[in-house]
Amino acid sequence: MQTCLVVDDAPVIRKIASHILLQFGLAVESVANAEEAREWIKENGLPDIAIVAACPSDSAGPQLVDDMRRMAKGTGLVILASIVDANLGLMTRLKRAGATDYIYKPFDRDALRSWIKPYLESSAAA
Repeated sequence: MQTCLVVDDAPVIRKIASHILLQFGLAVESVANAEEAREWIKENGLPDIAIVAACPSDSAGPQLVDDMRRMAKGTGLVILASIVDANLGLMTRLKRAGATDYIYKPFDRDALRSWIKPYLESSAAA
């Protein structure tokens, strides 16, 4: 079973994303910030998929993406940056840090499924 770590400071986003992702057959954990994510990774290892919230006024998102990418050392870790709008500067920083792709908030089940489906194992994608 693939694991997914959701990192977002908004409790409602963590709850909704976790609920939806569980329906896709993922083992889901969620944390509120980059520091909690680092602690979770230290205790559990890297997830298969990480959804990391990022905003233009805070460098924590791109820094966490960079840290996770370095920890992954070439493994198949998928890091999806969760952003509110198509901010080119933020998107560039996230991509340079190692983000695989982007997810736009707010999202619903269908939107989240379309963004994450390419990264699901075949049994979970059904």
